[in-house]
Amino acid sequence: MNQHRQTPEQLFAGSGEMARLMRSYNWSQTSLGSVERWSQSLKTAVRIVLTSRQPMFVWWGDDLINLYNDAYRAIVGGKHPEALGQPASVVWQEIWDQIGPRAESAILKNEGTYDEALLLIMERNGYPEETYYTFSYSPIPDDQGNTGGILCANSDDTQRIIGERQLAQHRQS
Repeated sequence: MNQHRQTPEQLFAGSGEMARLMRSYNWSQTSLGSVERWSQSLKTAVRIVLTSRQPMFVWWGDDLINLYNDAYRAIVGGKHPEALGQPASVVWQEIWDQIGPRAESAILKNEGTYDEALLLIMERNGYPEETYYTFSYSPIPDDQGNTGGILCANSDDTQRIIGERQLAQHRQS
């Protein structure tokens, strides 16, 4: 297998905003360290996320450093672009009591999670919002076969859930 060093331009290929931000980000200031030292597992996971059109992120390492794609920016909301490269527990402190145990299950037990239309009161734009998301946390093996991080695919169910509730209320009146 060819173990050549990837430049940030090769790793973060693409014309999207997140690819550009990741290329220019000073990763050495995070617990991930410089891109040249990243594991092949992390590089592969990041390429999967960046090339997906589904809202996705990777949380990697002990700090669960946040890396996400263009589609996920809408979920991050006003926390973008500061959420890039930050620990997940900092980015999502207002919902960490709900999502932290799920992340722990993926990291420590190597067990995936799945939630359908989970209510999360998120503060993405400076105020609490009622949101509903369907998402899974899938453990990502590191190069040694241990769990190195989490891959998450999301879908926003908020408008559907609120619309269904409004329709049901309308029928009752």
